[in-house]
Amino acid sequence: DIKSKFYNKPIVKKKNIRHEKMFRNDRKYDLVIVLDYNFKKPTQGKGSAIFIHITKNYKPTAGCIALNKKDMLILLKLVSKNTFVKVN
Repeated sequence: DIKSKFYNKPIVKKKNIRHEKMFRNDRKYDLVIVLDYNFKKPTQGKGSAIFIHITKNYKPTAGCIALNKKDMLILLKLVSKNTFVKVN
């Protein structure tokens, strides 16, 4: 819920709330780059995060950037924690 005081904050899940499951059978989050988007001082309604993660089909995501595993492994060799990623 974008009005929650826990919006875009790490939490210990104690009740049935909407959240992204990072451990998945489809393995799309086996390799993830978390972009510094709406993270340090989150603004409610702007989205909770943008990840670069793995996909098999390059279909649109719900707001992330998805690459096949081969391309993700190439990208991981090219970036560092100081790399600036601009999302248009």
